[in-house]
Parts: sequence; C-alpha cells; structure tokens
Amino acid sequence: MAEILKVVPSRASERQRVADEVTDLANEARPIDSAIAAIFERLADAVRLGRVDDARAYSAAIDARAVAEAIVVRPHPIWGILELARNVLVFAPIAVTWFGLATATDAYAKLLEAKPELLDRPFLLLWEQGFQGAGFSIVFSTLATIDASLIAVLIVLSLAIHAQSDLRGARTRVASLLKESQIRATIAHATSAAASGIGSDEADELLDEMAAEERRVFERVLDREKQLYDLEGAITEMRKGAADLARAAEALTSLVKR
Repeated sequence: MAEILKVVPSRASERQRVADEVTDLANEARPIDSAIAAIFERLADAVRLGRVDDARAYSAAIDARAVAEAIVVRPHPIWGILELARNVLVFAPIAVTWFGLATATDAYAKLLEAKPELLDRPFLLLWEQGFQGAGFSIVFSTLATIDASLIAVLIVLSLAIHAQSDLRGARTRVASLLKESQIRATIAHATSAAASGIGSDEADELLDEMAAEERRVFERVLDREKQLYDLEGAITEMRKGAADLARAAEALTSLVKR
C-alpha cells in the first residue's frame, strides 16, 4: 500500500511503471496459460496508452484468485503417481490374503486326501509347515509378513500424501492469497493509472477500496496460518499412531513366527 500511495510527478512515467508490473504478471502466467498472459499484455498496452475503458474491460476479465492459484499451485507429478499407487495398493492386502487362503485350502484338501490321519492336526500348524509339500501354498508366516509390509507401505504413503496436501498445501494456499493480493493491487493500480484525469475524490475512494480488500486478504492469510499450525499438530498425532501400528504389525509377525 505504501508503494501505491506514493506521489509520482509524471503521469506517463507512472503509467509505464504500472504497465511494466502488469507485464511481469503476464510473464509469470505465460507458462501456465497463454490466454491469461495475453489479457495481461493487452491490459499493459491499455495502461501505456491511457485507454481507460479498455483497461477497465481487461481488468474485469481477470479472475485474480484463479490466476494466483494457477501461478502458485504447481504440484509435482510424483505426488499424483504416489496417490495412484496408494489407491491401488489399498486392495493389495485383501487380494494377497484371499489368494493365500485359496491356495492353502486347496493344499489342505490334497494333504488330507493323501494322509487322512492328519485330520486332527491344527490347520494353522499344517499351513505353517507348508502342508508337507502337498500342493502349492504360501506359508502362513510369510503371508502375514507380506500383509504387514503392504499395510506399512500404505501407512507411509498415506502419511506422505497427507503431509503434502495438508501442510504444504496450506503453505501454498497462504502464498496463493498473497499472490492474489498482489494481482488485485496491480490491476486496481493499472485501472487508476490509465485514467489520465482522475479526480482526487475518485482516487481516494479507489484507494480506500484497495485498502479494505488488502485487509480482507490478509485476514484470510492469518486464518490459513492458524489452520496450518492445527494441521501440523494433527500430522504429529498421525505419525505417532502410524508408529504404534507398525510396532503392532511387527509384534504380530513375531508372534506368528513363534
């Protein structure tokens, strides 16, 4: 706001300076959306030439929030791959377990057909012994280890994805709000600079609106920061819970092996 309130002696040099700021925004938006960059460039031209109506029309066509999110929010493709892997692997423990049960029951039936005297032996014990080589089956302890490993991988992936979406996402939203504030201030300044004969009363009203908008944006930033701190505490609790689950899975695997 201090920069906006500066007194600039030359209206032409002021328009050029504001046009340069709009051009910088166009350069930032060009890699993401060439159409948005073109609107910024036309706005910059309108400001340089002092075309008030064109400047207002192009300013109205720009959605500051959408542009800010497009510039700031650039998720790395690896997170999409990890989320897809997590969504697919969530069914892996179930599939492995039922496959193990299917092969175990088939091997158990073949063993009893060959040796009916083993009918009184516990099913789990025979399973752990590989049904004495009758048929194909995954040993029970091996199956439990595979399931525990898959669950541990799912826990790690879920924690990583939640940490990225909650913590880094919250920081990104704060940066997006700050960028939105900058874009709104630049657009308002561009509209003001394009008007060569703007009156003092109209200028004061415009600056008051900009100051009110600036306050609203920073209030939203403070709310996002508070949410960020709350999310950091929740992630800490999730990590503790994941560690407890991992220890429980290790204990279960050790018990099965014994």
